[in-house]
Amino acid sequence: MKIIKLKKALLGAVMTCMLAVTVPWGMLTSFAASVRIAFSDPTVTVGQEVDVTLKISSLSGEALGRSSLMLSYDPDILEFVSGPDASGGAGSVSVRQTAEAGAQQMATSLTFRALQAGSAQITVSTQEVYDADEQIATVDRLGSSTVTVEAEAGASADAGLKSLKVSPGTLSPEFSTDVTEYSVSVGPDVTKIAVSAEANDESATVTVNGTSNLQMGENTVNCVVTAADGQSQTYIIHVTKTEGGAEAGGAVAAGDLTVVIDQVQYNVAQSFDVTTLPEGFEGFTYNYKGQDIMAGRGIQKDLLLICLVNGDGEAKFFIYDEAKDSFSAYMEVSTTPKSVIVLTPDESVTVPAGFTEGIMNLPGGGQVSGWVPAGEENPQYMIFYGMNWNGVKEFYRYDLEENTIQRYFQDIPGVSGISSDQYQDVVGTYSDLLHDYDMRGIVIIFLGVVCAGLVVTLIVVLKKKGGKPKTDDGGKPEKKSRRKPEDHLAAAEQAASREADVRKEEPEEEALDENRDQGSENAGGGEGSAPEEDDFQLVDLDSDDEELPEERQENKDEDDDIELIDL
Repeated sequence: MKIIKLKKALLGAVMTCMLAVTVPWGMLTSFAASVRIAFSDPTVTVGQEVDVTLKISSLSGEALGRSSLMLSYDPDILEFVSGPDASGGAGSVSVRQTAEAGAQQMATSLTFRALQAGSAQITVSTQEVYDADEQIATVDRLGSSTVTVEAEAGASADAGLKSLKVSPGTLSPEFSTDVTEYSVSVGPDVTKIAVSAEANDESATVTVNGTSNLQMGENTVNCVVTAADGQSQTYIIHVTKTEGGAEAGGAVAAGDLTVVIDQVQYNVAQSFDVTTLPEGFEGFTYNYKGQDIMAGRGIQKDLLLICLVNGDGEAKFFIYDEAKDSFSAYMEVSTTPKSVIVLTPDESVTVPAGFTEGIMNLPGGGQVSGWVPAGEENPQYMIFYGMNWNGVKEFYRYDLEENTIQRYFQDIPGVSGISSDQYQDVVGTYSDLLHDYDMRGIVIIFLGVVCAGLVVTLIVVLKKKGGKPKTDDGGKPEKKSRRKPEDHLAAAEQAASREADVRKEEPEEEALDENRDQGSENAGGGEGSAPEEDDFQLVDLDSDDEELPEERQENKDEDDDIELIDL
């Protein structure tokens, strides 16, 4: 029973260890305070500053510790000015607060300047609120601010457009101030469309959105005109992206001039609608194979575009390499513009090696501190530390020539000549080996626990078996067998008979023994010499011989044994 209990105890210990390893630690996380984030909804006049109050309150009664919020607002209507524990601009503001000891509320005031009449929303993009015990709080109520910007007295109410143009493509119908909805068609290679809009009133503002990342089918571009008094009007452009290349409206084939590209035959267009040229190109007359045709050339790009028409009458632009007399399809790749807030790194942030401090001049004015490659007199790029629109902090690379931004990926030291794919394979293999090593350690520990349990069990069993005296069939301790005197005599006679039989079978050995005995007597010189080999005689110790010692006589009844006496 004790062995069974021991086995159950060992099994329970092993199961407890396995459950402790497999149970997710996240299940042990406890929730802290619940909070509310609220704002004020002020009203302001164009050109004036306004304060927006931000409050974080505990709903469950726990004391608050700190908070980190990212706010978003309309930069066309509001401009961020200042605020305690706040920084930002261009549509985003980062607010970090620390509550006083035991306080259940944190409050701050943010100052904005009203740029134009209208209504602007200030919303929370991301939030992290902690209680006094550094437990993250649950935001049960999340509010926002609505800032109403009123126009100045006597402000114009004109929200119309004076002109509206698109590139590539042609508006249908033709533009008119009173017409607010248009359509245009572009080819499958067009990813963005340029919109040029001019308001009737100089004090009105124009906002265009939806011009980038055009998808196949119909896309919508909105052109919003906001008058000085806050009234607005929207002009809608339906952009249809169709199969084929960048379409050239009104293309006319140039007789027998043909081009074969990827086993498809095209006719060279003699003329086309110049307004369909991509942004950054202008039309001019070009002599192709001895014939004058209309073509496009880059204003700041050393590129030549020629319009080709396929067998179905569809026209699109191709890049023509005059030196190689070859064509390639005209395609553009564009990205959606995003803003990154420049931050000053704290002590926990390490600047990548190989960089030194530098100053970055922004296209719109202003300077930003960052780092440039050390030892380069005219660096092509620099890096800075910032926060993106999702609140993620990291280093960014700014191209000083093209004024573009992308995340900075630090070069891997000591792996010159190794491709990224090879490096990733090595990293993956290393991670797998680490995982296998960890699993092996767990298995070894488990086997060690099992072996220890088996050893303990074996020791317990051996101790139990070794501690009991031997018993006979009746369960009583065994006693030494006692023989009677006649049994000992019979055994002695049987032994003597067996010895005589052996001597008969080996007569030669007896002769040798006799010769050896005679030689010994002659060599010894008489009867006093000791025999070379000793003779033995069987003596019954329990016989009634009076010559036995008294001790033998007294113990003969207690020990019935036969003893060999050296004669």
